Amino acid sequence: MTIISKETEIQGKLSSIFDELISKKESIRKELIETRLTYKRVCDKHILSGFSSEYEWLEATNNHQNKFVEYDIHCYLIEILSDYRNIEGDFPEYSDMTTTIESVMFKFASEERYEISAIIQMWLNKLLVVGRS
Repeated sequence: MTIISKETEIQGKLSSIFDELISKKESIRKELIETRLTYKRVCDKHILSGFSSEYEWLEATNNHQNKFVEYDIHCYLIEILSDYRNIEGDFPEYSDMTTTIESVMFKFASEERYEISAIIQMWLNKLLVVGRS
């Protein structure tokens, strides 16, 4: 029976979370493309209707903007994690990484950007669970 060190197990889980984050970003990117197409279609309809479909236009604008923010924050999280990833794909400064992410989350919360803080908190919680296992 092979014994896998706790550190190796933690690094494997962190790499899985990193891969999951990248997959989620790509999924959101596809959704962003769809919301952009919807936004363009609704804008055209709004213009052609003599600007009478304002509610639909505002909703499409909001949806596209929210999806862009979600995509952007996932890109930002990938940047942070990448900064802490070494050439072997490990995260040797795992503790510093989670502290940095937590401080970023609190920064957005203090700016009352709670939707961004919630996204960050979701990923932070996943990372923190790895350290406790």
